[in-house]
Parts: sequence; structure tokens; C-alpha cells
Amino acid sequence: MPSVVDSLRATVPALVSFVTGSRPDTFQRRPAPNEWNAATVIAHMADAELVYAVRIRSVLTQPGGLLPAFDEGKWADRFGPLDDELAGALARFRVLRQSTIAVVESLADEEWERSGLHEQYGELTVRQLVNRLVAHDATHLDQIRAALGA
Repeated sequence: MPSVVDSLRATVPALVSFVTGSRPDTFQRRPAPNEWNAATVIAHMADAELVYAVRIRSVLTQPGGLLPAFDEGKWADRFGPLDDELAGALARFRVLRQSTIAVVESLADEEWERSGLHEQYGELTVRQLVNRLVAHDATHLDQIRAALGA
């Protein structure tokens, strides 16, 4: 079974393979009227990486602190269009993910169990946050595959 770090590392090459292996116009195609296209999903993944990075760092430095929720739809509407090119969203994701991996690899055993209070989900440990991030990746990689028809 891959470690969480292996899983976190695997997402960037998966995204790169989608970007280099698909025609640019396919990233704008919505799989259904109310679903995001692949470009929006990649921009969302970069935004979510930022949010998770702040949450993990907050729990590590301020255990028991508040972990705010965010409305991903509003973020996608407001910030998604800022990425003029798909490469920009991918580059943002890559840099943020490298930073997240560095933090995760630096964790002492006891730091995995530090927790914060999420507005919607209650108490979450660093371990749970990292596991949620891995699951978030898997969900959205599947969503990108569906959107691209891959």
C-alpha cells in the first residue's frame, strides 16, 4: 500500500499526463451542464492545496485552533478565471504540493495527532487532514478523467 507521501507525490505526474496527453479544447468541455470542466477542476485542486496547506500549518503551530471552511463553488467562480492558461494552474498546484509534501515529511510522530476545529467537520487531526487531501486528489483525478473522456 502506498504511503500518504507517495500518494501526494503521484498527483502531479497524473495531472501532467492529462495536460500533455489531451487536446487543449477538451479541458473546456463540461461533462454535464452543472459540472466543472477539467480546467476548472485543476484550478480548484490548486486552490484546495492552498487551503489544506494553511490548515495543516495552523494545526501544527496553533493546535486546537479554528479551521475555516471554504465554499469551493464560490472560489472556483471567483478565482478559476484568473488562470489564463492551464499551465498556470498546474504550476501553482505543483509548487504548493511540493511545499505540502515537505511539511508532511517533516512531521514528528506526535504532530500527526495534533488537531484543529473545522467549522463543518469538527475536530480534525493532521493525519485526517492529510488523508482527506489524498482522497480529494483521487476524487478530482477521476472527475478530470470523466471530463476529458479519458
